[in-house]
Amino acid sequence: MKLRYCAFIVVMLLMSVSCGQVTKETVSPVPTERIMPSGKRVVIMPFADYTPDSSPELYWRRNLLVNEALEDEFSRYGLMTALGEDVVDYLLNEHIIEPPELFFADTPNNNYMRSEAESGDWSAAMVQELQYAITRNENIEKREKQQRAAASGSQGSALHISLSSQEVAKIGDYFGADYIVRGRLIEFEKGVAKDDFNPFHVGMLPFFFNSSQRVLFGLAKSENYELMDKMAIGGILGTAVGSANKNFPLDEKKETISSGHPLFDPTVTDITDYHSLNTALWGMAGAGAAYLSHNGGKVPRAVVQIRIMVQDARSGRLVWSNRSEVEVIPESVYADQEYRKLIAKAIRRATGSLVRSFVATVEGELLTVPIEVAPVGENKS
Repeated sequence: MKLRYCAFIVVMLLMSVSCGQVTKETVSPVPTERIMPSGKRVVIMPFADYTPDSSPELYWRRNLLVNEALEDEFSRYGLMTALGEDVVDYLLNEHIIEPPELFFADTPNNNYMRSEAESGDWSAAMVQELQYAITRNENIEKREKQQRAAASGSQGSALHISLSSQEVAKIGDYFGADYIVRGRLIEFEKGVAKDDFNPFHVGMLPFFFNSSQRVLFGLAKSENYELMDKMAIGGILGTAVGSANKNFPLDEKKETISSGHPLFDPTVTDITDYHSLNTALWGMAGAGAAYLSHNGGKVPRAVVQIRIMVQDARSGRLVWSNRSEVEVIPESVYADQEYRKLIAKAIRRATGSLVRSFVATVEGELLTVPIEVAPVGENKS
């Protein structure tokens, strides 16, 4: 009878499971109902990209992420921004910037090196060399185009790198802006946090072998040497444990053989000792654990470094400049390890602190109405 009741309860629980969807809002809109409009307008220019692995796709992607974050942060303080598409269209029409197909030369050599770099058949060092060669060729070809245009007196392409005060004022007048925001993308790095000795980040076994290897052997020349150091530590510890433990995992065997008359034929006891084999097994287990811990315990990291310069849109005078670098790693081994989310958090933190610093320095009256980030929640429907 009890079994029947239990089965009935289980069936009812399974039938009561919701069949809807879980909606998670990962980015909340800026709470505009709590913003006091300042009546001031900001123009965000495309940022200069000084990151090591610059490419057309990554350049536009990084600029898009940073510009979107900056628009949200300025809106948080009541500063409206011009549409990014309109800004780019104006800069192209005025020949202040060049289209991607002109700046990033589309030549057979560059196309071949791009395809090889994206094929996945080369090491990271070789891919870096290919990207360096592509960037160098693009710079040479761009410089030659500018020299040819300057010699012919053509105004069809941008012949300068920096903007003059007159050009800044012209942009501000066109968009009716108060501030022109420019900046540099200095660092956009993804990788692994190597020197992380937090057990909640890397796990217990990697923490043990990482810390013991660094204490006993110090910093090795390469990752392969560190692997050998850790396997040596694991093998020695495993051998010590196996030497102290005689009967695990294999216990000794005793066989007693007796034949003939009990007075004249002795009883022979044969003992098979597995102590040496157990010691060897424990040593290999320790070395194997060290090998697995070395290949595991990798903590992803995202590093963003941005500099922002704000100019007065009427005079072109620099009114504020500052820089921020943010590193984001997962809080624990159970946290989200996806690089896309780590880099998004780093961008939001860097741009948020920079805009807050600008407002506090130049537009302090906008801080009288504190604006908090709306909490991110989950809704079931």
